[in-house]
Amino acid sequence: MLAVGDSTKLEIIFSTKRYKNRVTKRPRIQTNEGPPNKYVQIVSHVVERPDSTYPVIIRPYKLDLSQFTQKVRDKITFEIKNVSDMKLDLSLVSVPEGLFELDLPKSVKPGGEVKGTLKLKKKAISESFEKSFTIQLNDEKKSRFTIPVKRTVRMAGTPGKTAVSNTGSRK
Repeated sequence: MLAVGDSTKLEIIFSTKRYKNRVTKRPRIQTNEGPPNKYVQIVSHVVERPDSTYPVIIRPYKLDLSQFTQKVRDKITFEIKNVSDMKLDLSLVSVPEGLFELDLPKSVKPGGEVKGTLKLKKKAISESFEKSFTIQLNDEKKSRFTIPVKRTVRMAGTPGKTAVSNTGSRK
């Protein structure tokens, strides 16, 4: 329940499943204010081969920080390769709060490659989650790339058994 004039954040998850190319989704949001239904439109271009994107190629295209031993995995690096002929500025558009920090280079030269780093925050080390972050380029299309981040944590001492986190995802 929200008071009049109050606000909250709403997370909408769009899973690409087996979609290809341009996909538009319009999730319905119901409120008790105004017209009965409101819609948010999500327009995406699902790339079948993430190694052939333009103007950048991101490797790995999915970041997996899963942990199955006692050794903590709290950091992962990724590469952004510029396959265009112009310098591209990189900016962070969205990142989930409280889970990780990103060290993202400011730009990448034509034909160049830069490294970024994702580091888990302390509170996220024991969490399992599937989230993502989105970067934007300064090319003429203002291209955006969303990079999935997955973390599965198995509990030590209980082979094959997992625990459920406070978000309902499996650990």
